[in-house]
Amino acid sequence: MLLAWYQLSYLLVIILVLISCLIIFLLMFRIKNPQVKQTDYFLWSIPVLLLIGFYSMGIHMQRPDLDTVFEEKISCKVNGQISMVVKKQWGKVLYISNNTVYLSEEKPYLCENIIVYSSDDLEYQVGNNITVYGQIEKFSKASNPGQFNEQLYYQIQNIDYKLKAERIFIVDTESSIFHKVLDGIKQRFSTVYHTLLSEKEAGVITAMILGDKYLIDDELKELYQENGIAHILAISGLHVTLIGLSVYHLLRKLKSGLIPATIITIVFIYCYGVLTSFSVSTNRAVVMLTILLMARIFGKTYDMLSAISLSALLILLQNPMQLFHVGFLLSFGAVLGISILLPAMNTLLYSNVITKKSPIHNIKKTISSGILLSFCAQVMTLPVILLFYYQLPVYSILINLIIIPCMSILVIGSLAAGIAGVFFMPVGVFLIGGTYYLLKLYEGVCSIGSRLPGNLLTVGKPDVIRIWIYYIVILIFLLLVKRKQMKHLILIPFLAVFILILPKGNAGLEITLLEVGQGEAIFMETKSGTTYLIDGGSSSIKKVGTYRIQPFLLSKGVDLLDYAIITHTDKDHISGLRELLEGKKIAIMNLILPYQTSKDDAYLELEALAAKKGVKVSYIKAGDFIQDDKVMIRCLHPAYDYIGTSANAYSTVLSINYGEFDLLLTGDLEQDGEKLLIDRLNAKNMIKSTGKDNKSMEQEIVANDRMVTDYDVLKVAHHGSRNSTSGELLKIIQPEYALISCGKGNSYGHPHDEVLERLKETKTQVKITYESGAIIIKTDGKRMEISDYIKE
Repeated sequence: MLLAWYQLSYLLVIILVLISCLIIFLLMFRIKNPQVKQTDYFLWSIPVLLLIGFYSMGIHMQRPDLDTVFEEKISCKVNGQISMVVKKQWGKVLYISNNTVYLSEEKPYLCENIIVYSSDDLEYQVGNNITVYGQIEKFSKASNPGQFNEQLYYQIQNIDYKLKAERIFIVDTESSIFHKVLDGIKQRFSTVYHTLLSEKEAGVITAMILGDKYLIDDELKELYQENGIAHILAISGLHVTLIGLSVYHLLRKLKSGLIPATIITIVFIYCYGVLTSFSVSTNRAVVMLTILLMARIFGKTYDMLSAISLSALLILLQNPMQLFHVGFLLSFGAVLGISILLPAMNTLLYSNVITKKSPIHNIKKTISSGILLSFCAQVMTLPVILLFYYQLPVYSILINLIIIPCMSILVIGSLAAGIAGVFFMPVGVFLIGGTYYLLKLYEGVCSIGSRLPGNLLTVGKPDVIRIWIYYIVILIFLLLVKRKQMKHLILIPFLAVFILILPKGNAGLEITLLEVGQGEAIFMETKSGTTYLIDGGSSSIKKVGTYRIQPFLLSKGVDLLDYAIITHTDKDHISGLRELLEGKKIAIMNLILPYQTSKDDAYLELEALAAKKGVKVSYIKAGDFIQDDKVMIRCLHPAYDYIGTSANAYSTVLSINYGEFDLLLTGDLEQDGEKLLIDRLNAKNMIKSTGKDNKSMEQEIVANDRMVTDYDVLKVAHHGSRNSTSGELLKIIQPEYALISCGKGNSYGHPHDEVLERLKETKTQVKITYESGAIIIKTDGKRMEISDYIKE
């Protein structure tokens, strides 16, 4: 599957198959090996599985023919059949399959799965054939480090496109009776929970028991995530196993035979999986529980590793893209930790311990076993957690020690209350009491955890090499424990964790121009680890701070910005920064605003918000500078007495100098503001050529202002507007690269052709964020490396 994902050729795969066949033949018939016998025919399945995996992934990676017809979105009509209905606060999400897509005056196109967003009041059932009119749209790729990859996420779910419905017609009212009955049961349980509990607690229970997450309180969800217990909000393997075994043992208590009890339980947990939309963990648990129950019928013992392997194989054969799904990796990683790492840890800690029967000792043993189990699951899944979430809840092992033992009571109690409430509400009220108080306990424990110092450790996204080293160290630990049972070996997993979370340093200066649509955000980190965010906003992307700037910072391991510098207070430069100030994930030490005698409402509001959050506010003007080791950040504009003709003319201009590397940041500078910048740069040229100061300049050129007039990189002003970046300015600074931040298809027409033509005349290489994604510059002060996040 990985060979197909990395697009290796069929020829190379066939060669690998032939080599594996040769190795198997030699091991079975030519090379004496006590581990391999001639009767081990199962070994021949290895090359077969290699071919199946390669072919299966190749099929799933193929895009529909419709992909070549439109670029981003287009109006269409779609005929399809509903395969799943998910309710949201704003309406419904319909998953439709076996689709035929009609474009205007075009041939029909076949498409397997489409997700439809509807806000109407129609009642849809699984199996309904519908006709949808609206705009079909491709999913977006991640354009910045750390950003959610919508395209990959839905590709994993085998969904090709999204469609915002304008009109929907139910063509065929026939529906699946099976799904209709299950949906009816689900609705009745949901009604009971919302009748018996407050909205907050009902949202948690419907997520845990019914798989509906859309009613979870946002603050509570964030609280659970911060403390590492967000997994309880999903239908986990623990839920399914607990419910399935409860049904099985109940049937056996009622004198049901082994085979009938097994069949009824398997059918029941399958129906429960369908009712809760069959998440990865549910799928895994259903397969593993089925194997466990079937083993008893055939008189076999249950082996967890065999069950995990078979479960993973079946899931990946259905959809090999699950290999990249966080749910798949966490679910199987946790079970592997329990089945492989836990026995090794128990061997080291308890192999020579004499068991005592005193109650206190048993309590201690139970607590230590719980901590160890949680630790092993976390150690095995830690790289996955950091790969997707960038932060580690430090106290999650201890908090889970309190939470997990109560889960059995919570799940069984909630189910019992739901069943009772369907038939006789007063009994449901009585049974739900324990659930209510357990949820309050969870919330209280998490609230305490969030207030503890260092609750969240921001590590950032680990690179592939570190992940490989991490798992190799864990493998070495397992091999050593098998050979030598020495207690000091227990330090090896902690060494692996230390290697993974060890902070990464910069070799020099790193600058990233983020892709934020029609807006601007520039992140800079020096060799000393000082962090800067220069502007941060967008007029085209909602919650740009939450969904683009914040994930980028966390993926870099940054939860503290030393400096946030604002060039001017237009929305497309400050909207995301406001979100960071209002949120809790990113702390800001210093906010630097342009010195202005006249302040607009946005400027005053930003000052007030910073004061409210305890952020130090400073003001910058021409001649001011920040010295950070060998990095010099100089302000070239505006002067303290400058009165501009527009807000853009006030834009702060910064000269970034590090060794022989020079970068000019111009905000949205235009008109008379740019004219003053040109005068300043001309004055510098005069000083460089004659050694005499230009006394007519209004700005003071400070003594330590290095005479930089030509720049390696220019951040083009005002998103490439024709009213900025004049030919005269370009002639002075002569940049090697010009970076433009703007949104694709923006209503302003940025970047304007006139600017691109001027840049072409000066032989400047142009990079635009909507084409390149985030643009990353790395320099050691002598050499410069510039790269695009989006690779063709």
